[in-house]
Amino acid sequence: MYFKLSNTATKEILEKFTKATFKYPNLYTPQQVINGLHEVSVPIVTMQEKDKISLSIWGLLPTKYSEDWSVFQCICNTLNLHENTLDSNLWFAQPLKERRGLLPVTGFFTSFLKNGKSFPYHISLKSGKPFYLASIYNTLEDGFITCALLVGKSTGYIRQYQNTVDSMPIIIGEEDVESWLAYQTPFEQVKSILKRTPICDFKATPIAKELFNNDISYDSMLLSYEYPYF
Repeated sequence: MYFKLSNTATKEILEKFTKATFKYPNLYTPQQVINGLHEVSVPIVTMQEKDKISLSIWGLLPTKYSEDWSVFQCICNTLNLHENTLDSNLWFAQPLKERRGLLPVTGFFTSFLKNGKSFPYHISLKSGKPFYLASIYNTLEDGFITCALLVGKSTGYIRQYQNTVDSMPIIIGEEDVESWLAYQTPFEQVKSILKRTPICDFKATPIAKELFNNDISYDSMLLSYEYPYF
């Protein structure tokens, strides 16, 4: 279950990376930790507006849903959806064909269980630059965008720092960005993109578990923390 992301990039860095401009630039703030268990917004580039960076509520809602976000998340947690469930007749399968998005982030988190203790890691590029995570989205009748992160099977590198689940966010390489956001891309090609593993020069940074587990965030949150007993 992935419910925390990191986005420490400035507005200018994200705009340069995505080659798009923020639709509401004053509403974006870099964050050490984005906790999806609360109602939060994340930057997203959508098929509908590829030249804009919009803000989306993290946690997909049906297009005609009229109750509170928190109510729906208690019924059906849609912070992330596994790619294997998207080729079905379930309500959230249709957005994969018509409403695909990209979430520019600077990191996500994993956990490793050893000797009865869990150890959190921050996964980021060694360069510190942003990268894209695959998502799907719906636009509600009031105009708000809601989205879900797409996850798939863990790759070899991530498995070294995660053994609590066998899944990870799906990363979209820059070579697939145009096809992912194009309406004319055949559905079989879309599913093929989800199965690819882009070459990413990742690093895994152990972080202080007390800060992560207690839902506290400091400026030094993502600094390396050495565990003497690991």
